[in-house]
Amino acid sequence: MDEEGVEEYRNFRPFTRDSLFNIERRIAEEQAAKEAHKLKEAGDSDDSEDEIEEPSHHEPDPKPNSKLEAGRKLPPSLEEGSGRFVGRPIEDLDEYYHNQKTFCVIGRDKTIYRFNATNALFVLSPFNPIRRVALYILVHPLFSVVVMLTIIVNCVFMTMTEGPEEYVEQIFTGIYTFEASTKILARGIILTPFTYLRDPWNWLDFFVISIAYLTMWIKSLGNLSALRTFRVLRALKTVAVIPGLKTIVGALLEAVRRLRDVMILTVFVLSIFALVGMQLYSGGLRQKCVQNWTIELGPNISDIEWLSFVNDSNNWWKVGDDYIVCGNGSGAGGCKENYTCLPDLGDNPNFGYTSFDNFGWALLCAFRLMTQDYWESLYKLVLRAEGSAHAMYFVLVILLGSFYLVNLILAIVAMSYDEQQKQDAADAADEAAERMEEEERREILSQMTKSPSDASFKSDQYNPDKAEDKERVSLTSDQSGGSHLHPNSKKRGSVSLPGSPFAYRRSSRGSQFSWKKKPSGRATDRQPLVYQTLESLPLPFADDSAAVTPSSEDLCNFPFHKNAPNGRRYSFASQTRRHWPDARPPSRRSSFASNVSRNSRTSRYSVHSPLDPLKKESKMDTLFNFTRKGSQRVPDVVVDKPRLDRDNDSVSSLGSECVGEKQKMSPTNTFLCPSPTAANVDIKDVMVLKDLIDHASGHRRSFMSVVSVQPEAVRDKLMNYLCLWNCSPNFKKLQYFVSLFIMDAFVDLFITLCIVVNTGFMALDHWDMNEDLKSVSEFANTLFTGIFAAEAFLKILALSPINYFKDNWNVFDSFIVFLSLMELMLEELPGLSVLRAFRLLRVFKLAKSWPTLNMLIAIVGRTMGALGNLTIVLGIVVFIFAVMGQQLFRDSYQRYINDSDIGGGMPRWNFDDFLHSFMIIFRVLCGEWIESMWGCMRVAGYPCVPFFLLTMVIGNLVVLNLFLALLLSSFGAESLQRSEADDEPNKLAEAVDRFKRFGAWVKVKIIVCLKVKLRRKTKRPVIALSPSSSRPELNGKEALADGQTVVDAEKGLDLPDGEKVGETTALLPRRCSEGSVNKDSKSMLGSEASSSSSSLSESEKDIKVEADGEPEINEVDIVYVKEPDDCLCKVCTRKFKCLATIEESKTGQIWWKFRCFMFRVTEHKYFETFIITMILASSSALALEDEYLGERPILKAILMYLDKCFTAIFILEMLVKWVAFGFKTYFTDAWCWLDFIIVSLSIVLLAAESFNLGDLGSIKALRTLRALRPLRAVSRWEGMRVVVNALIKAIPSIFNVLLVCLVFWLIFGIMGVQLFAGRFHKCVDADGTRLNISVVDHRNQCETQNYTWTNSKINFDNVMNAYLALFQIATYKGWTDIMNDAIDSRQPNYQPLYEDNRYMYMYFVLFIIFGSFFTLNLFIGVIIDNFNQQKKKGGSLEMFMTDDQKKYYMAMKRMQSKSPQKSIPKPKLWIAGIIFDVTTNQMFDIGIMVVILLNMITMMIEHEGMTHEIDEALKYINIVFIAIFTLECVLKIIGLRQFYFKIPWNVFDFVVVILSILALSLAGFFENFFVSPTLLRVIRVFRVGRVLRLVKSAKGIRTLLFSLAVSLPALFNIGLLLALVMFIYAIMGMNFFMKAEEEYGLDDAFNFKTFFRSFILLFQMCTSAGWDGVLNGLIAKCKPNEPCTQYTIATMYLVTYLVISFLVVVNMYIAVILENFSQATEDVQQGLTPDDFDMYYEKWEKYDPDATQYIQLDMLSDFVDFLEEPLQLQKPNHFMLVKLDIPICDGDMCFCRDILDALTKNFLGTTETPDMPTQQEAETEYVVVSSTLKRQKEHYAAKIIQKAYRTFRRKKHGSEDDDEENDIDEDCVDNGDAETVVVETTSSHASDTTEQQKTVELHADSDIVA
Repeated sequence: MDEEGVEEYRNFRPFTRDSLFNIERRIAEEQAAKEAHKLKEAGDSDDSEDEIEEPSHHEPDPKPNSKLEAGRKLPPSLEEGSGRFVGRPIEDLDEYYHNQKTFCVIGRDKTIYRFNATNALFVLSPFNPIRRVALYILVHPLFSVVVMLTIIVNCVFMTMTEGPEEYVEQIFTGIYTFEASTKILARGIILTPFTYLRDPWNWLDFFVISIAYLTMWIKSLGNLSALRTFRVLRALKTVAVIPGLKTIVGALLEAVRRLRDVMILTVFVLSIFALVGMQLYSGGLRQKCVQNWTIELGPNISDIEWLSFVNDSNNWWKVGDDYIVCGNGSGAGGCKENYTCLPDLGDNPNFGYTSFDNFGWALLCAFRLMTQDYWESLYKLVLRAEGSAHAMYFVLVILLGSFYLVNLILAIVAMSYDEQQKQDAADAADEAAERMEEEERREILSQMTKSPSDASFKSDQYNPDKAEDKERVSLTSDQSGGSHLHPNSKKRGSVSLPGSPFAYRRSSRGSQFSWKKKPSGRATDRQPLVYQTLESLPLPFADDSAAVTPSSEDLCNFPFHKNAPNGRRYSFASQTRRHWPDARPPSRRSSFASNVSRNSRTSRYSVHSPLDPLKKESKMDTLFNFTRKGSQRVPDVVVDKPRLDRDNDSVSSLGSECVGEKQKMSPTNTFLCPSPTAANVDIKDVMVLKDLIDHASGHRRSFMSVVSVQPEAVRDKLMNYLCLWNCSPNFKKLQYFVSLFIMDAFVDLFITLCIVVNTGFMALDHWDMNEDLKSVSEFANTLFTGIFAAEAFLKILALSPINYFKDNWNVFDSFIVFLSLMELMLEELPGLSVLRAFRLLRVFKLAKSWPTLNMLIAIVGRTMGALGNLTIVLGIVVFIFAVMGQQLFRDSYQRYINDSDIGGGMPRWNFDDFLHSFMIIFRVLCGEWIESMWGCMRVAGYPCVPFFLLTMVIGNLVVLNLFLALLLSSFGAESLQRSEADDEPNKLAEAVDRFKRFGAWVKVKIIVCLKVKLRRKTKRPVIALSPSSSRPELNGKEALADGQTVVDAEKGLDLPDGEKVGETTALLPRRCSEGSVNKDSKSMLGSEASSSSSSLSESEKDIKVEADGEPEINEVDIVYVKEPDDCLCKVCTRKFKCLATIEESKTGQIWWKFRCFMFRVTEHKYFETFIITMILASSSALALEDEYLGERPILKAILMYLDKCFTAIFILEMLVKWVAFGFKTYFTDAWCWLDFIIVSLSIVLLAAESFNLGDLGSIKALRTLRALRPLRAVSRWEGMRVVVNALIKAIPSIFNVLLVCLVFWLIFGIMGVQLFAGRFHKCVDADGTRLNISVVDHRNQCETQNYTWTNSKINFDNVMNAYLALFQIATYKGWTDIMNDAIDSRQPNYQPLYEDNRYMYMYFVLFIIFGSFFTLNLFIGVIIDNFNQQKKKGGSLEMFMTDDQKKYYMAMKRMQSKSPQKSIPKPKLWIAGIIFDVTTNQMFDIGIMVVILLNMITMMIEHEGMTHEIDEALKYINIVFIAIFTLECVLKIIGLRQFYFKIPWNVFDFVVVILSILALSLAGFFENFFVSPTLLRVIRVFRVGRVLRLVKSAKGIRTLLFSLAVSLPALFNIGLLLALVMFIYAIMGMNFFMKAEEEYGLDDAFNFKTFFRSFILLFQMCTSAGWDGVLNGLIAKCKPNEPCTQYTIATMYLVTYLVISFLVVVNMYIAVILENFSQATEDVQQGLTPDDFDMYYEKWEKYDPDATQYIQLDMLSDFVDFLEEPLQLQKPNHFMLVKLDIPICDGDMCFCRDILDALTKNFLGTTETPDMPTQQEAETEYVVVSSTLKRQKEHYAAKIIQKAYRTFRRKKHGSEDDDEENDIDEDCVDNGDAETVVVETTSSHASDTTEQQKTVELHADSDIVA
């Protein structure tokens, strides 16, 4: 190979024995160096004190280069020349490994593999042929492809219902074994890095292979092949190569890693709830209703007979398949007539799986409540058994467990995704920049090789004698820097540009790969115009990380002014800007900064190149006479054509400074600074310019310019005629007229209306449609298809195809038109009705004119890529679990068919084949796992539990939350880009605007006509305003008086010289004298303003306006009005003088006084309190009007009178407010309007009752609206008002999302109508059981055999019904029944058949992914987005808080403002002193914690039905624990005395101990008392709360709990709002559905008969649980296919309630939690949390027991060492303390805040003081006399003086005195700190000052300067 080729591949060196020897040598050298260093350190400590040393700088540890990690692709800069080394071992590319035994191999796909150079398996050296072969196989891309394919094929085999033959398994095992052995041969097993088992992915393989061999040899192990499915996870490893998937997989793994803390907290919280549940409900769910035995057996029966009767399940009350649970408590579910409720009978509900009988089942119930799966069933069972008061338990579990913990998981997943996305974006940007860099470099090279330098400039341009020109180096110089990957190599080559003199430094973060991202177009558009004398430009270095090559424009412009480059990115301004006084920092595009910064770098590998800027000034600097040396400056070589077209940047980037300065520099050169109007310079112009220059210089024409004159190509001609339609002028004219018509705004409006009407016609489709309507619908469809086709054709004609198809909307239109036409043509063919569904996509055309839809579609579009990737990950997860479930449980499910005990046939949800397995797992992903798990447990037992829980946690809580995370991140991005989208013209808005303008024009004409007729006699004077002044407004901010001047902040002040004084000074001083601007304003406006005072005063005169009334005063404080507004407005009194006289008359005066009195009444604090009390009382009265009111006539009468009283009070309140405030003020307040409407309703009702019209239907409906009364409380209850205001602000966006949801769902709804209309009908017998197809096959057979042909309540017979069905599917309630109907459906009027249409599952899966995962999550997205926007306006969480709550919030956030507490003094009595020491010791606390945990474990052991022995043992253990806790309590009280009760935890402990002793002692007596013993058992559970003290040590959990504490005020307010909504709906529900049937979801404990029952039912439904059952119960009376008002009312009632509570209010919870969590995490990431400050003060107490706030200086070092991270400074910390410069106060004391402040600054790395309150300092005397830094300097100065003094003495007195002196000095030094040397410092002016003596304290360790 030639010399140049050898140069090129110097980056890669084969790995030989020499290489290995060199590595070993380097390792030995490093080892030796370390030893030498240790010896030197030991020696240093013995050195004499005389020497003054500099402290050694600690080099940061080197890190591996992330660009060269194993598994990554080769960076572009190294790709060239790597071909020869593919598959061959080479020396490690990463310099980090240069002294570690590693080598690299490059794969064919340019992947880097890293191996260990030690012997594999102890025998195979890296040069062994066997290992070399294994290496070659391993790095071949085909190897991983084959393995991947094998895994996929293996998975496909696993999905087969019948298992594959045994030999198939053996083949797969063989392939996997070959893969593993290849890897082991190539890498080695485990001992060293980069070996086989050091990669976690390989653990998986190794485990699977081992299992395969174990099952092959030991048959008894059973079939563990299911574990192989885990190998599918390896797909994720390969998948990680795809960029988008990489983000998602990365986010997933990161989220799983981060969930650790949340998981611990979750398990902890759930354990507490489980223990409470166990204590309360153990055995409670086995209460059954038993038939009265007296009826069957008579009153006299024996115990045995009674027991057998009671335990016979035939005597229990049963509904459907379930036995009814009952209770004997108040509010519990009762039994029907002749039945009695008895405890402890039979099994627990749900096959015995739902109970609180032991800790395991209780924990499962708690987890089920947390995930809200079918929790309504558990809720009903417990409330029926124990009474409705126990709803509180569920409220707590749902609010804390479900809402908080589940959303914490969401918060963590969202944050992980967000961070991963940012990380990936940064990586991608780096890579793109790197690739561009490399392309540019290659382009330059290729250009250079094409055009060798055959001409030079004239002598004035190039002088070979000039030193600087001699310095120039050719581009292929091989003396240059060389490879940046091997800094220690001797001979280094470069491919193109000279190597950098600054070699790559290991620890440097800006490695050679961290290129900056540069704006770029496509590579094909770059055309470098390289000039021959390229060398005379300063060139970048090949390995400069931010190097950019000279820009082509620079080269074009070069001859005009030899050294002044002129380019878009490199402008004259950027050259000179640094030297101008008002310079801005150079832009990021300039690569010079990086060059300059590198000049300072040095490293041990540095090799100077001939272009070393340290040696020579650059030419640029010479030109501009820069003082700074070596700032090597380089422009770019890129002409980015599309970028130029797009950007406003001109090719010669013009700054505002350009004009003046550049023209001064170069008056003759017009090209240097074109006029500012020339925004874009076309590349062709530059070409032509270059041609001219070439011509003038006698150069040959460049290839580029030759090309530009070539004749038009055939391809271009075809393009012109076929796509651009550049034909005859007549055709052009036609095009013009067509475009005038079709592009008109009215046509757009017409098309939009057509889309809406067309959608309406499509939505008209329904089952049993009459023929006329059908024909009209078909005609409309044809007509609209024609209209849309005509629109598309005309647009194509007007725009020409190439322009038409550039717009995505047009492509979309034409696609739909094509499908519609196809459908019309192929109408006769069956099965094509599906194409009609595509017509629905037209609805999306509305997005063009509907911004929100457009935004949401943009979000959908933007997330499509990521969503696709996520769906793949979702698919992989579902696939893994489905295959695993199938392999594990398939055989067990056969028991449903074969085992008669279980029987009942195979359930629908099973693991029998892959489709069903897939559906079960998909259902778990939707959050429904418990029912499938019961079905699995019946046949497969307990292994089902971990399987389903794992699926639930990973699938639902992690992967599914990624959907939400994805949407949230899109919302964030969208709000930024909203402004850009707004610029596009909206045709629809234009059309509407035309109508408005027309209306306005008509109105103006009419008014003008009227004015002409009623011409006024008197003309009013007009205030003249100068054009410059703005229109005055009296109540706005612009009305001015007395010489005040407001300068518009946006416009700034126009001053001479084109300067603007804008942002800095928006408001001139209030009182300016007219002639001049006062001094303050001069100082405000800066020096420039002084010149313009005259012009300013003139403009000021113009602005001044004479305005009536007082001048506007903008005070910050709120001034409360003391009297009401005037009765009449000023205009009235001015116009009608008589009114003024009435006002001034005596009557007027009395009226005014009366109004003032009323005003004072309304403003009185008790007035509002009284009204709120009345509102609450009237609301409570409404709550009493339940079903049983008729049975209580006295209560009914009282309520009637009370209602009249309340109405009277509210009317009176309204009248008082009218008098006090006047109508204007009253009716301009929205809350007053609410009051007015509610009071008006009451008046109407009163009137109706007085005329005896109370029983009319419409009046009854109005009575229901009284339920809105509690809304009046909102305006008076500040906490709720803030939440409602925040909600009201979000309403527009929520409404928009609701509309978009409806549009999305409309498409699925119409599709559902097409697919399932009329197919849900079935034939049932008298019991409502569906008959088999063998009995009845068709509707006619059903009717002839006298069975009932009925329809399902929820169906797809028309679009409205479809909406309801889809809403149930989207909330996952009742969706399984709908799905079963769909899967069983056949043709209309045919009896359904079990799973006849099973592929309809896909419709539901798709709808759930898009209609539920996506659109319902948009609600959360919108609310959070709205929330963030409010925050930007300055709100944040505080939007949801009142002032008091904000104070609490701030207190929580600023806990660091604590001051040190006095530590508890030790008691004087010696025994008490010992006890004090014991109880305050940390070990004592830890011991108590262990006891608490043991106590918790013993509580977990308790269970229902324990043997007597266990019961007794636990009782004694409990007594022991109580004794221990009592002892702890007593000891602490003795030791801490009265201070014991100052610590909240101690009070908590004390209360628990007292209650425990009470419970123990009174246990025997409590049966006779009314206090339930269960409540006292619960008291013991609160002991568990003490485990929370462990939280102090767990920082992650502390963050989570802190975020909960901070959220509490806001969550409380949102909870109040939720309660208010539930209250109103409970009253409305009572009014509407009091008489509803008790079936489906309603029974005797859950119904709308009383207020409390309605309330607990609504609480259940606020999580959307069980609403389908309630709906079915409410519409039970309605007959199918008949109109029914109850159906409409029930649907509206439930749907509105769900939207308000479930979709809006509950999502506000999520928003608050996410916000707080990210805030808390941010605090932790930024550094110091309030906990850290608490820790500081806790530790402070030990050093300052009296809370003086000061400690001695000599204690400082120990104190900062004693602190915990992050504030801790470990010893030796002397120099750190010196560096921190901590103030020293009088008496060598240090103030506590000063130390904390210094440590905080040190940790945050900032010099600015954080928010540290200083009021404490004033209380104590605080006098700073020195600081640690100052003290150290004094010591250092004293040392130097001493040393100089000794030298002086030696010289003076000779050797004898010297010895003597040394003895004295040694004595001084030995005494260390205690000895003080007095140093005399004499002032230079002896006459003026006396001699001063200064005492300096010398520390033993202070001999080095900081």
